[in-house]
Amino acid sequence: MSDESSGEIVAEFSVLEDAAAVTADDEDSVSSSVDNGYEPGSTVEDEADDTSFELPEYVAACRYCQGTFETKEAALEHEWNCDLEPTGECRFCGGTHIRKDVREDHFYACSEAQEHGRKLKRGARARTMRGQDTTQGVSALRKYLLPQEHEFSAYLKWDDALSAYFGLVSLYKMHDFEEYGRLRTGFDYDGDEWNIEFGYADNPGLAVPDDDADLGRYDWRLEDVPEFTIHIYPGAYQSFGEAKADNRKRAYFRVRPRWPGVESKSGQTIPNPHGILGVDVETRGSYFEFTDYPTLLYQALGELRERQTEFGWSSFTEIRPETCSPENIHKSSNITDAELYVRGKKGETGGVFAIDGTLHRLSMILGRERRGYAKSVRDDRKCRGYYHTATICAMRAAEVVGGHELPKEFKHYHVRNPDAVEGTVLENPKIGVSYQNSLYDDTLRFNDVDRLYRELDEALLNVLNWSDLPTTPDHQKYVADDYFEADGEARMVKVIENQLPRIAQQQDDEIRKFAVAGNMNETDVALVDELVTDGGNVSPADLADRIGKDISTVYSALKRLGELVIHEYGHVELASKHIANGIVEHIESAKRTVECTLEEAAADIIRADTYGESDDPWSHWLRHWVRNRKDGEYRERLELAPQKSRSEIRRLIRSGVNAWSRVTGDPQVEFAREFEIEATALDTSKRVVFQLHELKSLFGSNVVKLAR
Repeated sequence: MSDESSGEIVAEFSVLEDAAAVTADDEDSVSSSVDNGYEPGSTVEDEADDTSFELPEYVAACRYCQGTFETKEAALEHEWNCDLEPTGECRFCGGTHIRKDVREDHFYACSEAQEHGRKLKRGARARTMRGQDTTQGVSALRKYLLPQEHEFSAYLKWDDALSAYFGLVSLYKMHDFEEYGRLRTGFDYDGDEWNIEFGYADNPGLAVPDDDADLGRYDWRLEDVPEFTIHIYPGAYQSFGEAKADNRKRAYFRVRPRWPGVESKSGQTIPNPHGILGVDVETRGSYFEFTDYPTLLYQALGELRERQTEFGWSSFTEIRPETCSPENIHKSSNITDAELYVRGKKGETGGVFAIDGTLHRLSMILGRERRGYAKSVRDDRKCRGYYHTATICAMRAAEVVGGHELPKEFKHYHVRNPDAVEGTVLENPKIGVSYQNSLYDDTLRFNDVDRLYRELDEALLNVLNWSDLPTTPDHQKYVADDYFEADGEARMVKVIENQLPRIAQQQDDEIRKFAVAGNMNETDVALVDELVTDGGNVSPADLADRIGKDISTVYSALKRLGELVIHEYGHVELASKHIANGIVEHIESAKRTVECTLEEAAADIIRADTYGESDDPWSHWLRHWVRNRKDGEYRERLELAPQKSRSEIRRLIRSGVNAWSRVTGDPQVEFAREFEIEATALDTSKRVVFQLHELKSLFGSNVVKLAR
């Protein structure tokens, strides 16, 4: 402790120096304080206390969020669902994770974790400068397989860009399309030669603007509203159609004007929420990087501007490419489709599309039975793994990789005619992930293209990882084509441990618990049956009404059901399609088990009347010789404790059958219709199973046929 701080403490307590002493040497303060006129051990009669206390208005409080609850039902509703419950901590900064945190996102935001990564990188660079091999260092571990951009579509918009549109109108008037077809030119992009075809769109759909339309400095002197197309494809091809037929790298742009209040010819208002006075460019393409498309259009407009000068007209409206530069793209520009892919080696990708593979599990195990969207497609008509997809909505995206928000379709597919490409690179299937715009309630802006790429990249790498395929370059598992190089790039991505088998095992365990006799009571079975048949988004109170039970009974049943159901504020549902399918297979047997249990309860009453307080022979036999009761191959299986020989097992079975027959009043032969017997003979160490015909033989002869 510093002197300064000590001084502060002395000054703080100096006000007590003039206070009277609490204790003195000549008096025992403890004794005096309890001297109340009564001798030790005497009884004190308390006087009536008029003080009144009010009971608190709540019956329970959460230790995490400090929320209070006025009823037991509300407290039970909150149980296991508190978002502030700690679930872990960061190993770098020591910060606590709570239930609703996405831990991967914390890692990317944690300054201590990032500093740790920077130190590792600096160490790797230092080793490189010293000439040391760093292939086994951190950089090598971060070199993930680099997927290839495939399909892409968007609406790219530019404000204050009508001059570019009117320039295209001028070029349209200069060129004779009837005699020469589309206007052709070319340019160099990224070191390759590309063709440009300029044309006009058939059946343009926009109405001519009204006289009072706000067009700024522009005058509309056209009789219609033409729309123009720009096709870009490799210079080695004669037409865009040929390049498309060969699945070559290509891009297509359809340029439409926009102004406030724009309408279609049918009178419908065209969406233009930002009042753009410029152009809206429908964009589609394949194999270019997602960020290349604005630049492609910009350079193509520049080449078309050069073509204008070649016509030799003395006066024309110039195309102004700068109004459509990539830097000026409007914030309302949005993406409608995008895909990344890798090409896996034929015969090595079964873990992706198999019946128990990653794609099928994605749609069945993740997500909830009645919420969101999931779809699975399996088509093996032309070859194994011909066309398989698993589609998930935005709600389920974070269940694949934490922090993801975009709906996606996961794919495994071959070319349209696999036999035609046998023996070539194209015989190997593609594994891809694409963005699903139709399932997204929000709008994916072009400004978010980096986030889009990251989510598709991480989703694809995780699917590969979960399918036992490497996430690093491996030419034994991946095949390069004209665009996909089967190469890697050092980068930070979220590649996480495969959660699907663990989740599936947990759900299967819960289903098995449901199916085993004795684990479910009448309320449990009725509740699950209601959720399977017409569960939806149902509240506990509604469930109580539907099955005719008290609300507290329903809460108790939900707690027993555990992971079979998702119980959140105000609604209950089955946890996944996988669980729903599993329960459907067992619900009828569970009902029969409950019915049998009720019948057994009635039989117990009868036995109690018959045997009084003494134990009945059947219960006595079960308690002493049966160590487990479970589902057998055909009927309930009784597992006996190990016996020294087969003859001892047969003797024990006969005694049990006699006891059962005495208690139930049924013929001994009926025992074999309800039970199977399993036991181990110690003299041979072999497991013996007695089924229907083996048990019947015990009562017809001494010959016993054993099923092993």
